[in-house]
Amino acid sequence: MDNELQIVEPGDAVYIPPNARQFIRNCGEESLVFICIVDPSWRQEDETIYSAPVSL
Repeated sequence: MDNELQIVEPGDAVYIPPNARQFIRNCGEESLVFICIVDPSWRQEDETIYSAPVSL
């Protein structure tokens, strides 16, 4: 999130505060399943897509 790197492992839940820049990358061998619960409901006009950083 924003400029913070967080390792996410199976079974983890991560809270992402409103307006935080965030992305997730699968560094493992198995498929990544990502479930996002948004409150209030997601609206396309509220989303901003940024390019991913080149290196972490």
